[in-house]
Amino acid sequence: MSKRSLVSHLSQYRIAGVAGGLVLLLMSAVSSPERPSAVEQTTRPNALNLIEETLAEVSRLRGLPVRHPVRAGIQSRAEIERHLVDDLNKRISPEEFDVAAKALIAFGLVPRGFDYRDLLLRILIEQVAGYYRPKAKMLYLADWLTLAEQHLVMVHELVHALQDQHFDLTRFEEGPKGESDRDLAVQALIEGEAMGVLLTYMLKPQGMDLTSIPIPLTAIFEQLQAMDGERSQVLQSAPAAVRESLLFPYTYGTAFIQYLVQRGSWARVSRAYADPPDSTEQILHPEKFLSRDRPVRIRLSDIRSLLGQSVRKRLTDRNGEFGYRLILHEYVDRRTAERAAEGWEGDQFALYEDARTGHLILVHLSTWESEVEAREFVDAYARRTMRRYKAAREIPHALNASWRAWETDEGRVYIERRGTDVLVVEGLPNQWADRWPRLRRVLWASQKSPPRQKGVHARAPTMPLRAVVVPGPPEIR
Repeated sequence: MSKRSLVSHLSQYRIAGVAGGLVLLLMSAVSSPERPSAVEQTTRPNALNLIEETLAEVSRLRGLPVRHPVRAGIQSRAEIERHLVDDLNKRISPEEFDVAAKALIAFGLVPRGFDYRDLLLRILIEQVAGYYRPKAKMLYLADWLTLAEQHLVMVHELVHALQDQHFDLTRFEEGPKGESDRDLAVQALIEGEAMGVLLTYMLKPQGMDLTSIPIPLTAIFEQLQAMDGERSQVLQSAPAAVRESLLFPYTYGTAFIQYLVQRGSWARVSRAYADPPDSTEQILHPEKFLSRDRPVRIRLSDIRSLLGQSVRKRLTDRNGEFGYRLILHEYVDRRTAERAAEGWEGDQFALYEDARTGHLILVHLSTWESEVEAREFVDAYARRTMRRYKAAREIPHALNASWRAWETDEGRVYIERRGTDVLVVEGLPNQWADRWPRLRRVLWASQKSPPRQKGVHARAPTMPLRAVVVPGPPEIR
């Protein structure tokens, strides 16, 4: 695996893909410039002739001065598709796609045999309308759009160009390994700002701006997606977790930006680049970003030596609040999933695979704001477990035990809570039940670090989880 997470790798493709579809949806909903006829398109100016004027307007609306002109070009569908395929092949290896797909499979979010790369390419090709390349300092527009559509896509991409001039977007391309939740939060800042400026641009003729929209932005985006059938057939048919992850930076990111602007100004958004969001929790609850409610860092103990020589660790990463929403919502109702994920304070998961059989074992350890929040998560995850595994048989346990366990056709599932911390193991082969006591002891010795403070770069002290939790219950056999 490379240093970057798959979310980091995919960040530029969100710019190239899903943003375009949402821009065109917003255009049809707000009814800004009308779609010109074929005759008008041949007589009206080329979209590239509008770039200097549009950049000046975007600069004024956003409050960021233009530091240098922006180069732009128009590409055919074949050219854009070729660029997407070539760049995807260079940036993301087959192994990275494979392990990302297997993580989704292990969490029960996609079917076995899921081809992540193929689906992503089909979504991008369907949705693409334009993109900005930070390293080349250039934006491209799709030649099959009308002039009005190209103009609005240009607005969105010019925001990225201004971001790059002032905040250097390339510094977000090389994130730490295993920090997908943080990467998704940073992308929500970047894409939410571009969508926020676009909305302000489109609403200006009505005397409105981003701050004066009377209903929640997330509700608007949900309605637009429900209306959009023809333009987004591939996106809408994708597994919910994939679709919602791709849309998150736009939908929730725009609401996040709206919150910052309403409680300050666009200058408050600029300051966010000096200390970007640490988690999707801060995007979903912007007040936690303003108060800098940072996540607790968890480092899981490695259990490869306890699983056998043929088992290898494929991935470690973090789910975050949004990730747990998706994991729960796949099998329980949305409100239950949201409430259960709300108390998230930090987590880490690890994916193990048996090289001989392909069997997947998933471990995740999370910490929550209170014992009440931890219990709520455990209850929701138990409901999810029983709905995911149709033939699940719960293993009897003492009435006051802090753990629950099930035998399933995909292995054993264990859920244990100690205070505000929750350990989940899924897929442990039923014949390995005798290994559970030792696995449990090792996993509960994982490291837990206090939240990072701004400006503090020294390594934070860590402590074993076992030092801060109540003694465990009797061993499960």
